[in-house]
Amino acid sequence: MLIIKPKKYFEVCVEAEITPDLALKKVEEVKKFKVFYGNKIVELGELFEISKEGEDKKIVLGGDFSRVKWVGTRMVDGEILVKGSIGTNCGAFMRGGRIIIEKDADDWLGTEMAGGEIIVKGNAKNLVGCAYYGDAVGMSAGKILIEGNAGNYVGDKMSGGEIIIKGNAGDFIGMEMRGGVIEIHGSCGFVGGDMRGGEIRIKGSFEVLPTFKKTEKGWVGDVNVKGEGVVKNF
Repeated sequence: MLIIKPKKYFEVCVEAEITPDLALKKVEEVKKFKVFYGNKIVELGELFEISKEGEDKKIVLGGDFSRVKWVGTRMVDGEILVKGSIGTNCGAFMRGGRIIIEKDADDWLGTEMAGGEIIVKGNAKNLVGCAYYGDAVGMSAGKILIEGNAGNYVGDKMSGGEIIIKGNAGDFIGMEMRGGVIEIHGSCGFVGGDMRGGEIRIKGSFEVLPTFKKTEKGWVGDVNVKGEGVVKNF
């Protein structure tokens, strides 16, 4: 198990593609891992205290990582435990393993995720499980659980997998969605614009577009794109 803690407050963001693969390396190797600090390339050991306990494929991030981007990018197995909050793009392109965030997550959580599990015990901001701008497909597999609230554009262009939000969410949920499930235990704003498939389940209130038709299944659409997605209360 690798333990990483910031040495100081970061005046600019750190871009560090930290994955559990680092836990299999020696501490001296990990310290030399290259990251961006603003527009400068530095070694991980310049910014973080690094120690190791055992050989488990697990990383514990202690302290405030809210200005650290790209943690868990492309990870395929193992576990990352974030003891505080995390910055943008956490779990992007993830294919396996587990990320647990004990506080809040910034924008672009689980972007284009294709497997694995992300658990956020606090809130998440915008663009959870979505596609990057210009890309055709968002989250395709895996599971994201947010125990608090989430922002706008959850599941944008989602084609598979599952997103569960225990609190409320913002507007434009499931835009251009093609498959998978979004489940919101609170309320949200507009849902399902240009939705072609998949299912959005909402326990509280929400706004459905007039391009959906009411059926026994729920609201089906978006008819503008000949969609067969379902939006319903549960």
